[in-house]
Amino acid sequence: MANPQTTETTAQVLYGAVKVEVSASANMAAAVDIGAANGVKYTEEMKVSTLENDNAVDRDIVTEQKGMIEFEQIQMLNEAARAIMRGSLDTIVANAGVLVPAASQTSASGDWAYNEFIPFENQNGDGTIIAVTSVTGGTDGPIVAETDYFVSLVDGVYGIVIIDSATVTTESQAFVIVYAYTPSASTDYYTGGKTELPYFYARLTNENEDGDLVVWQTLGKSNLMKGDEIVFKKYNADDTRVPIPVSIQVRQDITLDSGKQLMKRTVTPYV
Repeated sequence: MANPQTTETTAQVLYGAVKVEVSASANMAAAVDIGAANGVKYTEEMKVSTLENDNAVDRDIVTEQKGMIEFEQIQMLNEAARAIMRGSLDTIVANAGVLVPAASQTSASGDWAYNEFIPFENQNGDGTIIAVTSVTGGTDGPIVAETDYFVSLVDGVYGIVIIDSATVTTESQAFVIVYAYTPSASTDYYTGGKTELPYFYARLTNENEDGDLVVWQTLGKSNLMKGDEIVFKKYNADDTRVPIPVSIQVRQDITLDSGKQLMKRTVTPYV
């Protein structure tokens, strides 16, 4: 008799690494990528209890259901992601350096497009908005703020967006951006003494072998279950990167419909 085997369905096989994002809002519109991580794992935890009866058949029910997201952060969390996950537990103090009054950067032809974010190469150490002195096109010359370009903030980084206006006639030109900024001479990170830990939402993005996008999104509110743990390595170690263990607990949101209180998985076919 032939050995029966299950046929592997390609569309059900997950492939490659996973991206981790966090957001203060359930709609994930402003989700922040936490950066490089290893060993990302999602675990659903259930507590099953048996209802015992004297005169009826016993049955098992789920009395507790929650999720755990665990991974090793390979780089320190960027400040935007850390603020979402830790809230006001930390106090960040940027010690101002010396003003740079006329920093200049060039976006070459082909490196920018209409309505595309162009980040400033330098940022103010205190996170405040950048003061733009001028934006000059190789073909169109100086263009006007709030008419031809706008200063924007994306994932905690300031930059500009150039639009297709009457003044900006072509994308086939370079733009020189001149702006002032004050870097930090140093930054102090304080923690300790505060007790409020925020809830946040997490999203894990992966794909299967067909290229379909597979996304897990927490529906219940998440919170950190572990503080910083940094184990420094020797310079001659095989891998000198310093991993930081992260543990996130996902609890059910009982305000949502029953059966939709913990996690959602969405599969979007590859086109």
